[in-house]
Amino acid sequence: MDAITIAPATPHDIAVLDAALRQLAADLGDPYRADAAALAAALCGPAACCFALLATHDARPVAAVLAAPVFSTRYGGAGLFVSDLWVAKPMRGLGLARRILAATLNEGARRGCGRFLKLTVDHDNPDARAAYDRLGFAASAHETNMVLIGAALETLKGTR
Repeated sequence: MDAITIAPATPHDIAVLDAALRQLAADLGDPYRADAAALAAALCGPAACCFALLATHDARPVAAVLAAPVFSTRYGGAGLFVSDLWVAKPMRGLGLARRILAATLNEGARRGCGRFLKLTVDHDNPDARAAYDRLGFAASAHETNMVLIGAALETLKGTR
């Protein structure tokens, strides 16, 4: 594990990051609706809204994280929402999720948003839930994740 490097993704890493996040979606049985261009715009464009870290071993990706700053009055400042976290199957159980989340939190602190770390775990992913529990994450009894997409999103956009 010592030969693993974790660094912020650059424009040159978009294809590798895209492949890692596609693998995450496949592992979860989720759709993957982004593409490399959208990922590049979100990470490197003039209105960049998030950042990514890549963990590599022998120049191959072994983990990736995608995080975005979020401000919360409840938590007293700016923190991060981790929307995607992937660890390659052969690397699971070796502490790599802990390492990349620590690096994410440190990168967030460097960017002025290190007050808290928030993420969502799928109900049908008990291994991930157990890993987050071991790290000290706690389920929030006072929040429910809700998402607005598709036609309902477009309807709301059109509200004046």
